[in-house]
Amino acid sequence: MTTTEIELQAGLRVLICMAKADGVLHDEERKALDLAFEATPLPEELTLDDLLADDTPVEQELALIESEEARREVYKSAFSMANADGECSAEEKALLEQIHGAFGLSADETTALQRLFADTGDAGPSAIKPIPDPAQREAAIRKETLKCAIVSAVLGAFPVPGLAIATDLAVVALQVTLVRDIGAMHGRVVDKKTARNLLYGLGLGTGARLAVNNLAKLFPGWGSAVGATTSFASTFGLGKVVGRYFEGEDLEALKKEFSAAEKEGKQAYKEAKSDIDAQGEKAKAALDALNAKLKSGELTQAEYEQEVAALAA
Repeated sequence: MTTTEIELQAGLRVLICMAKADGVLHDEERKALDLAFEATPLPEELTLDDLLADDTPVEQELALIESEEARREVYKSAFSMANADGECSAEEKALLEQIHGAFGLSADETTALQRLFADTGDAGPSAIKPIPDPAQREAAIRKETLKCAIVSAVLGAFPVPGLAIATDLAVVALQVTLVRDIGAMHGRVVDKKTARNLLYGLGLGTGARLAVNNLAKLFPGWGSAVGATTSFASTFGLGKVVGRYFEGEDLEALKKEFSAAEKEGKQAYKEAKSDIDAQGEKAKAALDALNAKLKSGELTQAEYEQEVAALAA
């Protein structure tokens, strides 16, 4: 096992410790982890059940993570897991402080992450008008979904060192906008909170998914191709099922449909890859410029998300 693989597995076990920070792995936390591991390809020998059964003290896991890059990304992932829902418990804060101290990170690391999660934007009301005709509405949803999925794939394909969490949050923001616009096509007014709750219900935008996805990028061979596929598939799957939610279908019933639709999205990515690559080439220069501005502080996370959303318009 390479050093990077050892660090990845130790990092994932640190995330399990974060999920159990209060001494109990709650059902919702287990479900979120299940969905995160299902969506993110990891080495075949590494399973969630094995990680959950491992009771190695967190101090020993932290000691295995030696490289500066891995330490930063493990801390970012743990921070994301604890803060993505806007509620970081006292136990989670204590564990974050332990990780931060063990890794010898600067206070700037925490400040930047706090600003990142506090500064996610709101797309505002949709400009899309209701579409009464079901066939026309379905066609419009497919078109809007594909546009958002392609930009999501481009974001996933070009993870910027130090900005992977920011680009993942931009994908979540695109998905929130997609939910809002599909709602508008059904004559519904959907605010950010409602859209995010729907995403959480389907396992998207959760701290577990952001954290596992970010850590997986440390693993050799995960690469940009898988990042693009995963981002495209989740957005594609969302567009496939969310309309039925606005037609009255129960969220619990949609979860299995979403899982199947996400798998369909991975196949759709392969079939449309040449078109996606072409669109990606058109958007790459603009995204590179936006990424540079975000990294330098010229753009806030909210402004970055707005600019990224404009690419899908």
